[in-house]
Amino acid sequence: MPKTSAPEAASILGERVRERRHELGLSQERLAEGTALHWSFIGRIERGQANLTLRNILRLAAALDVDPGVLVTGLRSDD
Repeated sequence: MPKTSAPEAASILGERVRERRHELGLSQERLAEGTALHWSFIGRIERGQANLTLRNILRLAAALDVDPGVLVTGLRSDD
C-alpha cells in the first residue's frame, strides 16, 4: 500500500468519521456525547487537525458503531 503523510492520514480518518456520522444522522455534539470527547475536538478530527490516540479511535469507533479498523484501514506512516 502507498504510504501517506501524517497530515494526509489524519484527513482521511477525519473524512471517514464525518461520513459515518452523517450516515447515522448525528451532529458533532451528539457524537461527542457518546465518546466523552468535546464537540470541538470532533470538529478538529473531521478536519484532519487532530492526532488521535488509540483510546480515542476506540471511543469514536464504538460511538459510530464500526470496527476501529474501518477508520484506519489503509493508512500508513511515511516514517
